[in-house]
Amino acid sequence: MRTLKTCVLVLLVLAAAAAAAQEKFDPTARAKTIAPFVDQQAVGVLRVDLTRVALEPLLAKLGELIPESRENLAEARLKAGPALAAFMKAGGKDVYYVLTFAGGRGIPLPVVVVPLHGGADEKRLLAVIPEASGGAERIGDALVFPGGPGEIDRIRRIQPEPRPELAAAFEAAGDTAAQLVLIPPAYSRRVIEETMPQFPEALGGGPTTVLTRGLSWAAVGIDLPPNVALRLVVKSPDPQAAQALRAKWIEALGLLPKHVKVRQWVKDFDQFTVVMTPAQEGDRLLLRFDPENRAIERLLELALPALDQARAMARRSQSTKNLMQIMLAMHNFYDTHKSLPAAATYGAEGKPLLSWRVHVLPFIEQRQLYDQFKLNEPWDSPHNRTLIDKMPPVYRSPVSRLREKGKTNYVLPVGPGTSFPGREGLRFQDIRDGTSNTIGVLEADDAQAVIWTRPDDLPFDPKQPLKGLGGLHPEGFSAAYWDGSVHFFPIEIPPETLRRLINPSDGQMIPSF
Repeated sequence: MRTLKTCVLVLLVLAAAAAAAQEKFDPTARAKTIAPFVDQQAVGVLRVDLTRVALEPLLAKLGELIPESRENLAEARLKAGPALAAFMKAGGKDVYYVLTFAGGRGIPLPVVVVPLHGGADEKRLLAVIPEASGGAERIGDALVFPGGPGEIDRIRRIQPEPRPELAAAFEAAGDTAAQLVLIPPAYSRRVIEETMPQFPEALGGGPTTVLTRGLSWAAVGIDLPPNVALRLVVKSPDPQAAQALRAKWIEALGLLPKHVKVRQWVKDFDQFTVVMTPAQEGDRLLLRFDPENRAIERLLELALPALDQARAMARRSQSTKNLMQIMLAMHNFYDTHKSLPAAATYGAEGKPLLSWRVHVLPFIEQRQLYDQFKLNEPWDSPHNRTLIDKMPPVYRSPVSRLREKGKTNYVLPVGPGTSFPGREGLRFQDIRDGTSNTIGVLEADDAQAVIWTRPDDLPFDPKQPLKGLGGLHPEGFSAAYWDGSVHFFPIEIPPETLRRLINPSDGQMIPSF
């Protein structure tokens, strides 16, 4: 897994340069290329033709589906683009991933294979991926990147098992940008039938031989933006086995609505079943998603509410991580200075200068940015104003709709009855109600967002403790306790409960809510 994280090849799957001249479609040649690395425990092969993936349309489509990821996608493009160009210039064309259970692992991990096509420069290809090249080795006409320590020795000793279905599966996947081929090993039939002779009731029960004797191989062909398409082919030994497998497939689809989570993800299950039911052509089952039948668009339309919900959950999760990092910085500040930061620092004449968010920068790995500030000048001095646009990502709420740079929703409740009643930072012993019962940082509404360097936060109103909260998330708001934990509060939280949670030393019990 470490190889995948560090290897730029993972990014190459997501981005590529303009399409290059295409070679003649030859599934037999593809099978021959990867066959030396397919052992008896291999369960699948993924091939990606990097000359067939257009970078800009791909990122545009991902940004359309996941709007909040656009900044990360732009960053990925900046990192992947030069590496990909160098890969292609060195003669790289396609990448294979062999999924295998070899090595006693519980999950199939990939062995990465880069064919050395005519004219490919081995040294230059290795230079493109220096972090991973230490474990790479040339075997035959390919560079091989093992999936873990000691794997290269096992790969060298592979005695390839004849897999004639490889070529047939690659042919079924078609001449596409990527092909995923599933090739169940011979032993898998026996293992499944012995360990799970019957399907679980959630899938309708019945003997698993419908699958083990009905699936010879499966192939998926994928074309990426701008022309998105997907083709799934499942091969059975004969038409009768294919018919039985299709019947089981339809039965399983019919049982899915019984699951609450599935109903949440799909708004019109009848339409979903129509789209996801394969056609039978002799001994094969076929599912096709392309612009002609609008199957992908229909699936996205059916799953749109669930996608929105998933995005909301992802944003809420990221907000939680941001608050946790901010609270960790607060604790590290405390360890260094023996008190919490004050909400603001002040000049000799008593004028507020800079926010606490500036002074905890060294504790969120932003020491270099911190050193650029003139700490004896206010936030809006000519020099300090130039740093506003450099707001660290941890201060940016993922659910904020603000377009203005440099504004943050992460604020302190300040004033009497809070942990920040004056100009001095408190010590933890001053939080007499306990750090696990006291709120320190809030995620406020966009209307309450502030310039992150400005000594400005959320004035606490005991009569309206919910003022400025609950406008980002549909169900409530997030807040961090002084013990470092982060909680999500429903908008219906009783005002008295929130008031007691914000007050660090009122001595009152916190009622359940």
